Amino acid sequence: MLKNINLPIALLAVGLLFALVVPMVLAPEGTAYVISIFYNIMTIDFPWALMLIAFLSAVFAIFIMFSKYGDIRLGGNGAKPHYKTFSWAAMNMCSAAGAGIFIFGMVEWMYYVKTPPFGVIPDSVQAYEYASAYGMFHWGFSAWAIYLPVSLALGYMFWNKKVDSLNLSDLCKSVLKGESLPVRIIRKIIDGLVAFGYIGGLVCTVGLGTSILAELAGYLLGFEVTFTLRIAVILIFCLFFILSTSKSIAKGISIISDFNVKLALGFFIFILIVGPTSFILNNFTMAVGTNIREFVHMSFNTDAIAQTGFVQQWTVFYWAWYLGCTISDGLWLARVSYGRTFREIAIVRCIWTTLACWLAFAILGNYGMHQELTGVLSLSQLVIDSGNNAAVLAVLKTLPLSSLAIVVYMAVVFITLACGATAASTVVATLTSKNLKNDEEPASWYKVFWAFLVLLLPVGILFLEHMVPGLNVLTTIQSVTTIMAIPLSAVIVLLLVTFYKTLRKDIRKKELYVDDVNKDKWNAV
Repeated sequence: MLKNINLPIALLAVGLLFALVVPMVLAPEGTAYVISIFYNIMTIDFPWALMLIAFLSAVFAIFIMFSKYGDIRLGGNGAKPHYKTFSWAAMNMCSAAGAGIFIFGMVEWMYYVKTPPFGVIPDSVQAYEYASAYGMFHWGFSAWAIYLPVSLALGYMFWNKKVDSLNLSDLCKSVLKGESLPVRIIRKIIDGLVAFGYIGGLVCTVGLGTSILAELAGYLLGFEVTFTLRIAVILIFCLFFILSTSKSIAKGISIISDFNVKLALGFFIFILIVGPTSFILNNFTMAVGTNIREFVHMSFNTDAIAQTGFVQQWTVFYWAWYLGCTISDGLWLARVSYGRTFREIAIVRCIWTTLACWLAFAILGNYGMHQELTGVLSLSQLVIDSGNNAAVLAVLKTLPLSSLAIVVYMAVVFITLACGATAASTVVATLTSKNLKNDEEPASWYKVFWAFLVLLLPVGILFLEHMVPGLNVLTTIQSVTTIMAIPLSAVIVLLLVTFYKTLRKDIRKKELYVDDVNKDKWNAV
């Protein structure tokens, strides 16, 4: 039963998880204070580094799409993909973007109207214009490009170099050489941090998503939204996604991802038809133009002089969040992308996922903005006074067939969370296993075990909110998510150095794994 479990790594990951959750329960106020200190250090001192990482990742993505390096295929010449293109793209969009796009896509502009970037006057026309565009920037090309280098590195090392596992310590053996005690300890620490980091990456979407689900469920059922109700929603959610976790990836997450993408598209089309169609399309077009015009400005805006706090609270948070999720998401993408070329991965990750996010911001965000501009609701003030949950409910209540719309929205968020949690438990179970073949998954019971543990941190965040009066749960979630990027940054550097050395060696020996039709390009090198 335990022969395929890597106990040292599993115990380290569990230990790190409890080391963060237990203080939340025993000393909530002190924990919230310590978290805020680390968050301030990360957001005040390091915006420049995170801005450069995002911009250079975008440049790298474009390079992969248009250079001969895009011809490299995971698995080598003739490798056939495990999943159909639509299912593969749906899995990656649902697990990467997550429920965040349905939450932030609806409410993010509301924050920006009151606290706009670049010193713009709050509630002005320009504030609304930037509010429409900036969320799309945070969920746009640069955001998803941050994931790409690590995803390609992991996929190439795993499928092409036939490394025995997806453990980072195994993938980086060319750098972490030898079997001395210090090297072995470093390897275990790296794998434990990566497993723990994967769980931490879910804090934002699961924490916010389950909280909103509880708010909407309370409204529909006529219940008061209490801490107990929120925990009950998380437990129900846990039982649901265990059903997909206990099956293979193809039978579980692939099926629900396909259904969820179609359901989300139907929901968006419904809002587009019954809502202010002209305003949605016109404002979306203008927001795209603003992103194109202001891309460089947004990419390098560290807010060093004005110090409005906008960049620290939002752009730095997002870039740190994505950076903290890079290895975990890259492991998932590598695991399901056998037979795909670097170019295909770059296009699905950076273009298709971007378009999916922009669709959510265009329709959900602009529908709500129109309600405010026409005087139906004061959403930008509501989100500040009462939070995301109240703002989402207020927007959905204005739709025709509002109860049905709320049910569909809940289903989309619920299933999207299930996709992310399923991916998390599967990959963490893989990371903490040993002796698995390249196409083999961990035992079902072991994935279910991690499925329960994945939800401990979001429960801890809700407990902090419950116990500390006046605590801003969004800020707390942002803080925990941002802090996760700190220990994983060194691991990312180590992996990319290993990938660069391996790729350069293969190029020199003319051993790159590209299709026969593209080999002439490389033979000329």
